[in-house]
Amino acid sequence: MLKKSALGWPKIAGLGIALVVAGQFSGWNFGLMAGGWMNMLIATLLMALLCGGLALCVAELSTALPSAGGVFVYAQSAFGPFVGYLVGVACALALTIGTGAAATFICAYTESIFGLGGWTVKIALFAVIIGIHMRGVGEAMGLTFIAGVIAVVALLTFGVAMAPHVELANLMKLPVNVSTPVSLGGIFACVPFAIWLFITVEQTGSAAEEAHNPGRTMPRGILAAVGTLLVTALVVLVCAPGAGGVELVGSAGDPLYAAMSGNSAFGDGSWLAKVIGCGAVFGLIATFFSLVYAASRQLFAMARDGLFPKWLGNTGKRGTPYPALLLIAVIGLPLSAVDPATVMLAVVLLLNVCYLFIFGAYLHIKRNQPDLPRPFTLIGGKLVAWLGLALTLVVIAACFQLDIKMLIALAVTFTLCILNFLLRNRSPSSALETPDHA
Repeated sequence: MLKKSALGWPKIAGLGIALVVAGQFSGWNFGLMAGGWMNMLIATLLMALLCGGLALCVAELSTALPSAGGVFVYAQSAFGPFVGYLVGVACALALTIGTGAAATFICAYTESIFGLGGWTVKIALFAVIIGIHMRGVGEAMGLTFIAGVIAVVALLTFGVAMAPHVELANLMKLPVNVSTPVSLGGIFACVPFAIWLFITVEQTGSAAEEAHNPGRTMPRGILAAVGTLLVTALVVLVCAPGAGGVELVGSAGDPLYAAMSGNSAFGDGSWLAKVIGCGAVFGLIATFFSLVYAASRQLFAMARDGLFPKWLGNTGKRGTPYPALLLIAVIGLPLSAVDPATVMLAVVLLLNVCYLFIFGAYLHIKRNQPDLPRPFTLIGGKLVAWLGLALTLVVIAACFQLDIKMLIALAVTFTLCILNFLLRNRSPSSALETPDHA
């Protein structure tokens, strides 16, 4: 059984920020090369609208149906066991493979700053972070909160240091493959990378079962996280390419460090660049912590409901789902060898398929369960959900820039998971009823 009332709203906000903040240190910048700065800015504002709206819908759902299963439980409650299962699989897979990209980006920064990287660092990261999670949710979230705060301070310090050196000419210079500053095609190409600045903040809902007074804690924590992330996203989007140049920043594995070390005001080896780089490492580690947390709770909740093998639903003496944590390491570590841009697009595709069902579940539950107790209600929620559905379809279409090998791998994985569902559904002991963990 998970530990109850372990998390207050600051830790919920820290979890939401930590889940996303790595995307503001690395990954988003590939969008600059895909479409240029103006297209990336427009795409970023659209994705802030999508992810902010989604997080608020999830805030309402998480207080009405608090569960470690988060989005899986919402989809299952609205559309039944099969759809809920597919959404749960997609979310768990996206979060788990996301740990591989996080490890790769951490290594890019540690190599630039300390000259340390490669498999030694990746293995150490997985071992230490999984080990801390096994000690307990309070310890893991406490460290995540601290790392998230350090990361936000580093982002704001970066903005203050680089703002005087921002030049419009740097922002407006187009990459060689982009012909116009603003175009629908350019915005479309930037979308999968722009969403990286905000993606997975909705997974904060997985903490509702362990939150103190979810009706107050969840919306306050999620709103604080979304507001903070919007500010820091705009800081990096303007200051990094504005001071370092679109092409330098757009092709770097460590864009903030590259922007500072490549700028004449600071230069390679600058102490401030190294401090910001260390902040980036903290931010990436915070996201690593949070991805492991959310993925393990997703796997745990699905196993507890009979959708995955029972051993994944086991917990240790400290109330942590240790088999799910170990499985994340077994999958995530090898995927850190894959090109991070490919992993990013796979994560975005998987999560946005989930988003379709989350928005749909929100509308369905709103219509069919109007009397369900809702300690927090989103004003204009139906309009927000319909707008979110439309934007999510755009993101899914944009993700088919994805490498064909990764698409095939995802298709094979889902086929095996569907077979798992069908076999379990035929079993007399199957427990595929819609759960009620509220």
